[in-house]
Parts: sequence; structure tokens; C-alpha cells
Amino acid sequence: MSIWTRLYEHSNYRGRSTFANLHYTTPVTTYLRISKSWLSSAHIHDRISSLEIGGSHWEQGGRVVLFQHSNYRGRYANFGATPGSTVRIPNVSAENFNDITSSVLIVRRYRRELGPLALGSMGSPDLRTQIQNQVSGISRISMRGTPIITWDLWPGFSPSRKYVYLRVPIRVDVPNWFDYDAELRFWIYLYVDSGQKVRGYVNWYGAWVEGGMLTGKILDRLMNEIPGQLGNINSSITSALSMLSVFNFVGLYYLPGTAGHTGNVNDDVSVVFVKEW
Repeated sequence: MSIWTRLYEHSNYRGRSTFANLHYTTPVTTYLRISKSWLSSAHIHDRISSLEIGGSHWEQGGRVVLFQHSNYRGRYANFGATPGSTVRIPNVSAENFNDITSSVLIVRRYRRELGPLALGSMGSPDLRTQIQNQVSGISRISMRGTPIITWDLWPGFSPSRKYVYLRVPIRVDVPNWFDYDAELRFWIYLYVDSGQKVRGYVNWYGAWVEGGMLTGKILDRLMNEIPGQLGNINSSITSALSMLSVFNFVGLYYLPGTAGHTGNVNDDVSVVFVKEW
């Protein structure tokens, strides 16, 4: 069992190419990572113009996702695999993706899966609105944009895990001084517990503050105040996931954005919940 792709330098399957194959393993492997260094070694980094995708008869299907930037970030183009046949994409210009690919994921599908569900839209009110309301209630802090819900896959500080990455753009009111732009950052870990229910919590957090005379002081303040907000954010995550409490799952995996054919990873992160591998 496998899902594979061959990526080509030029349109119509010409020029240099590289082949990648996601084999079926135990435990089940959901992703095959094709990094920037892989593409560079094949001399097709930022040079992919066409591709072929195949899957064995025993697979349920899958996806090959091209990303604009390394580490599976930026814009994406999502192509489906059909079990037992080869899908050919002679030119990725229709997706405005010619010669810009810096990383690629092959993603396996499963026989009994739900979704994909865009996490930011889950809950009532939805998760994005809940986070915005909570942050707006913090003294001398106001929102300067909509919370960004995206992903951070296999980050250096936790290379075995895949995270929902929540970025909250804020403005900090500094009495008798200029306001500062800042951002609160949360790495959320979703998992299936021993009772086959989906859980989630903030595993890491951080902050960014624009440069200036008071940057260090404001950053210290934010880092001191964030722990007091983790309970509220974890409650919002639990609330968003509550709609799934009637189901039992064995696992989950992520797709970029709203799992459309094209989009940007900053649009959202979509979660696919699996009832059986």
C-alpha cells in the first residue's frame, strides 16, 4: 500500500524530477515530508511546474500538497490521489503555483474519517471569536486584527509533534507613551485520549513585541500575564471540541487552511478526525 508523487521541473512532465512514496507502515504513517533541502538536492526548489500522483488499489486515497515556503507555510495547492490510478497535473499555472514550491506533503486518507473541519469555525461562538473576546478583556490590551489560527508542524522545540498555532495580534496601551504592536502566541496540542475522545491544551506559549525603548518591559509583562489566561484558552478549546464528544476516535491529522484546493495556511487549520485506521 502506498501513495506516491513525482514532481517535475517543467510543464508536461519534462526536465528534472524527484520521486517520493508514502508507504503503509505500522503504526500507520499519515505524512511524508518533502523538505526544501530534498527539493534543493533534486534541483527543483522553486522550479516545480507539473506532477503525477498515484495510489495503490488498497489505499483510501490521499493528497499531495504543494507549499509556497519551507516548513509547509504560505500559500498551498492541494491535489487529490485516486486509488488504483495515476492523476496527472500537466501544469500548475492554473493554481498560480508555477516555480514557487518550497516544500511538499503527501497525506494519507483513512476509511472512516470525519471532516475536514476548520478549527477556527468550531464551537458556539466559534473558537476564533472566543479567543478574541477573552483577549479584549485584558487590561490595556486591544485587538489589532483577527486571531490567526494556523499550524506549526514538527517545530524545532518539539520535533515529534504537530501543533495548532494560534497568533493573536494585539496593541498594548502604554500610559504617557506610544502604543506598541505585539502578538500573543500559543502552540495547541490536540490528541485522542485513552477513552477515544479528542482533547486539547496549550503546550507552549510566547509573545512578540515591536522594537522600541520599552520592548523588553512590555514583553516581560506579557509573558507574566499569559499564564493567567491559559485556563480560559484551554476552556475555549474544550468548548470548540465538545461537538465531537458523541464520537469515538483513534486519531486525527491536519490539513492546511480550510482544506480547499488552494489557499493559505494562515486561513485556518483543518482537522480530520479518524474513527478507524
